[in-house]
Amino acid sequence: MSTESPAILFVDDDADIQKAARLLAERHGMAMVSAAGPDEAWARLAERTFDVVMLDLNFSRGRTSGEEGFAMLRRLLAADRDAVVIVVTGHSGITVAVEAMRAGASDFVIKPWSNDKLAAALDRAVALRRATLAAGQGAPADDDRLILGEDAAIERLRAMIERVAPTDAAVLVTGPAGSGKSLVARAIHHASRRAGQTLTVLPAGSIEDEAGVTAAIAAARGGTLVIDDVEALAGRLQPVLASMLGEVRTIATSRLDRMSLRDAIDADLLFRLNTVELAIPSLARREGDALVLARHFLDRFAARHGRAARPLTDEAAGWIAAHPWRDDVRGLRQAMERAVLLGEGDAYGIADFTHGESDGGTATASGGDLNLERSERTLVEAALKRHAFNVSRAASELGLTRTALYRRMAKYGL
Repeated sequence: MSTESPAILFVDDDADIQKAARLLAERHGMAMVSAAGPDEAWARLAERTFDVVMLDLNFSRGRTSGEEGFAMLRRLLAADRDAVVIVVTGHSGITVAVEAMRAGASDFVIKPWSNDKLAAALDRAVALRRATLAAGQGAPADDDRLILGEDAAIERLRAMIERVAPTDAAVLVTGPAGSGKSLVARAIHHASRRAGQTLTVLPAGSIEDEAGVTAAIAAARGGTLVIDDVEALAGRLQPVLASMLGEVRTIATSRLDRMSLRDAIDADLLFRLNTVELAIPSLARREGDALVLARHFLDRFAARHGRAARPLTDEAAGWIAAHPWRDDVRGLRQAMERAVLLGEGDAYGIADFTHGESDGGTATASGGDLNLERSERTLVEAALKRHAFNVSRAASELGLTRTALYRRMAKYGL
C-alpha cells in the first residue's frame, strides 16, 4: 500500500462545508483539495490523481434534483471505471443517494454529517481504491482520458463512449487532424473491461509488410488495437488486416469522412472496423468549447511547470473564442502551454498567445496592394500590434465595435 497521504477531491459550492471537511480530513492524515463545481473539478483532476472524490449532487442555487452531480458522476466513471466516489447530499436525501450508488458511487454521506461517519466513509473509500489498484484491476484517472467540453456534440460523444466502451464492438473514430481521435480511443480502452491489458497503437502508414500486421495483432491480443490513420494502410495489406481482426478489440481512426473513407479502404476492412462510428466535430463547430479547453490547459500547464495560475483578460478570452484554431484542439493546447511558459504579467493577454507568429507575409497598406481583403487584414493587424493587442483600443482606432473586430480577427486568423 502507498505510504503517501490519501488525496481527496471534494466538489461542493459551499465554502464553509469545504473548510469543515478539509479540517476533518487533515486530522485523519488525508490531503483534501476543494473544487466549487464541475469545471474547477476537471482542472484539479488534470493536475493530479486522487484516491477519492467526494461529490455534492447540486451546485446551482435552488437546484435539488441532483442532475448536475449525476452528470459529473457519469463522466468520472467514464474516465476511470474504478473511480471511488462518495456522493454528498443534503436536499436530495436518502433516495437520491441510493440512486447514485446504483449509478456507480461507492458510498454516500448526508449533510449535516457526523464527523465519525464521514471519517469512516473516507477510510473505507481510500482502502477500496488502493486495494483495487494493488490488485492490478485499474489505473489512476488520467487527464489524457478526459473528454472536455460543453457543446451538445461533445455531450453526445461522451454518452456514446460510455455505451460502447464496455463492449467489444469495433469502433471507427473520425475527425479533423488535432481534434482528439487518439484521446477518444484511449478513453474507450480505459473504460473497457480490457483496461488492464495492453493498448497497442498501429500507425497504419508505417506498416510495410504482412509481418508488421501480424506483429501488431500479436502485441494487442487480449487488449485493444488502435489503428491510427487507417486510410494510410497500403491497399495490398488491407485484406490481411481484415482477416486478423477477430483476434482483438479494434479502434480505428481516420481524418476522412465516411464517404471518402469508402473510396480509400477495402470494403471488407471498413465493414469490420465500422460497427460503431464516432465523429468528432472540429473545435470551430463546438460552441464555447475553445474557452473551456483554454482555461483547462492553462491550469494544467501552470501546475505542470510550477507557474502561478493567472486569469484571462476579457480581450484574450474573446480572442480565444473567436480564433479559428486551424490545428484544432492540438493547436489550442500548444498555444496555451506556450503562454504559460512565455507569458508575462498578472493576467494572460492576447499577445501571450501570439508568441513567435509571423506577419503572415502580408503587404503593408502603403505598399500599393489594392486587394481589399489583404489591405483590411494589414490594417487590423497593425492596429492590434500598435495597441499590444488591446482589442478595445484597436477597435476604437479602426472605428469598429469590439464584436466587429473579433469577427475580423477570426476571419484573418489574428
